[in-house]
Amino acid sequence: MANEESFHIYPIAESAITIEYGKEPAIAANQVLLRFQQSFHSVPFTGFTDTSITYNSLTVFFDPGHIFAKGQPSPLAFVTDLIRKRIRSFSGSDLQTPIPGNHHLIPVCYEAAMAPDLPAVAAFHQTSSDAIIQAHCAEDWYVFMIGFNPGFSYMGILPDTLAMPRKQRPALQVAAGSVGIAGKQTGIYPNTSPGGWQIIGRTPLLVFDLREAEPCLFKAGDTVRFTRIDLATFQYLNQHASP
Repeated sequence: MANEESFHIYPIAESAITIEYGKEPAIAANQVLLRFQQSFHSVPFTGFTDTSITYNSLTVFFDPGHIFAKGQPSPLAFVTDLIRKRIRSFSGSDLQTPIPGNHHLIPVCYEAAMAPDLPAVAAFHQTSSDAIIQAHCAEDWYVFMIGFNPGFSYMGILPDTLAMPRKQRPALQVAAGSVGIAGKQTGIYPNTSPGGWQIIGRTPLLVFDLREAEPCLFKAGDTVRFTRIDLATFQYLNQHASP
């Protein structure tokens, strides 16, 4: 049986309850929450509508009117009790079983025109731009959540040798496909927007495409490996990725 006391369960609205697990970003904690998310979607309860996952929390959304119609006087109490029962139904080994995500190989151009903040990141760490690029391409990064903009992926956890503070003054326009670093996170801007992350490269791939059945390329639980490409390859792939 899962340890119910490890979870902090609280309402954030009349139609939403959050399950918090852990205080710091950790892949193991995120995997536990993914297990619960999968459970709610595969075996939904009366009035269930959706879920949303973050680094260390899962919010469960529901329709209070639908629950009232089934004779429950307090939808919040009903769903809270159901969540607690769902937690108790899992064994410790169930929660430790990894949920396999998709693995993505993402081409990134790190040349100067695509990487306006790469020199500053290298200077901050007292190393070369090539060393930053090699480190960024050397590991598989775990996708913890999607947010900020549709399709924006929060990946990590970056080592101290790559971690970088956000910009003191956000840029008014960051190009779609820009790859950035903020704190111990890395991510890809899915569309052109303002942003405060340090931009070290750009991918020609579309990471959010409304023409697709699943518009977001990534989802929580996926892993990403960046691979370095030159400007000519970027331009070629960009032409083929454009609508």
